[in-house]
Amino acid sequence: MPKVRAVGTTIKFNDKAIAGLNSIGEISPSSDEIDVTTLDSANGYKEFLQGLKDSGELQLNGFLIKDDVGQVELRTGFTSGNASAVVVTFPDTTAVSFNAYVKSFTMGAAEINGAVGFGATLRITGAVTVA
Repeated sequence: MPKVRAVGTTIKFNDKAIAGLNSIGEISPSSDEIDVTTLDSANGYKEFLQGLKDSGELQLNGFLIKDDVGQVELRTGFTSGNASAVVVTFPDTTAVSFNAYVKSFTMGAAEINGAVGFGATLRITGAVTVA
């Protein structure tokens, strides 16, 4: 099966494309577990049910571009605290969508012979949809 290159992956926050990214982290939902082991569980093995699901967080890293509308939207989203629609589109056209708020936004460091970076953590709220 052919692999999918990462170059060309895009992300939109509140319908604004975020430029200057060099890393979009993993989208990794997980779930709690409910221990339902009883004294008569078969062969002495623990038993579990799936509990509540948590869609997790998404880490973004890139280079600071002062007037990029997507980066401005992230900063505005952090200030407001409101959840917004997010869509990550991979080069094979697979799209992952969810709602998230900006949990953190960082700028810097500034170093000799270096580019100023930025980072953001999006806290996903609700379900993740893959299309």
